[in-house]
Amino acid sequence: MLKAKNLIVGYKKAICKPLSFSFGDGKCIMLTGPNGSGKSTLLKTLAGLIPPVSGKFSSSGRVIMVPTHIPKVKGFTVKEFILTGMLQSSGMFGRLRPSAEKAADEAIDALGLGSLESQDLSRISDGEFQKACMATALTNEASVLLLDEPTAFLDVDNRIMVLSTLRSLARESGTTVMFSTHDISDGAKYSDAEISLLKH
Repeated sequence: MLKAKNLIVGYKKAICKPLSFSFGDGKCIMLTGPNGSGKSTLLKTLAGLIPPVSGKFSSSGRVIMVPTHIPKVKGFTVKEFILTGMLQSSGMFGRLRPSAEKAADEAIDALGLGSLESQDLSRISDGEFQKACMATALTNEASVLLLDEPTAFLDVDNRIMVLSTLRSLARESGTTVMFSTHDISDGAKYSDAEISLLKH
């Protein structure tokens, strides 16, 4: 669940008009708008990375934003990458919790990465890598998953694969998913709702 009431985002001053919305668990929401309309800023605000200018928002659980432009580091397998992503919630000594292996396996299964878990990151496609990044969010028990242009620079096949995965992930796991995109045509086919931002 993700809610907002009269939410205004920006860096000290408003970028876009006030936003009010309410989305239940398992919904996939497409975020659109021209460059500079506040898409990335809204996602960062919902993730708690920057404060809102005004207004309120809430969620039913943990909100995780999948970072953009993560490098595909050679020498790490897909599963190792997913496990490494769990270190951020492992405590002060950086040790993985006992359930880490199980959580990673469940995320790999949920995202259909079983055939790739032993592959080197540098050898998988950009679309498959996006799925691995989503898996790291799942292992960290995300109730709300935010993605900033996850299909940017992907070819058609990988773009459709990522969008389809986002919708399936939302419906099957109950995670609320919000993604920004300029590809409105394809994005609309795989989303339940749309937020269109307008510049202030």
